[in-house]
Amino acid sequence: MEVRYTIGKNEYKHMSTEELRDTFLVELFEEGQLNLLYCEVERSIVGAAVPTSGALNLEAGRELAADYFCQRREVGVLNIGAAGTVTIDGTDYSMGQLDGLYIGRGSKEVSFASADAGNPARFYFVSYPAHTEYPTTQAKK
Repeated sequence: MEVRYTIGKNEYKHMSTEELRDTFLVELFEEGQLNLLYCEVERSIVGAAVPTSGALNLEAGRELAADYFCQRREVGVLNIGAAGTVTIDGTDYSMGQLDGLYIGRGSKEVSFASADAGNPARFYFVSYPAHTEYPTTQAKK
């Protein structure tokens, strides 16, 4: 998981184009990878999963100091690619293009898979700390 910190309101005025890109540009979609970016300002995490050869698991990593990713977080997922599946604690959610999914706090096992590895799903997600558990809910296009 990449971690980015806030810069001062006047600091960016003195940055080169390359420094601005390194600081603000977010590039997450990479075939066969699940990438995460933690922004310390609001403790938000943005991520992308593009499963090709197999399912990609959403894991907490040491940065969250949690046993599993959704231990204290909720996640909103949007599929902007081809058909795929999000599996949460053994329950499969079939995701077509532009389908959404809310994953509630307390969900232990989350994985992303594509229906066709040659034409993969592209899952974009955003996660924030959660203080209450709500049920996982799917929203079809």
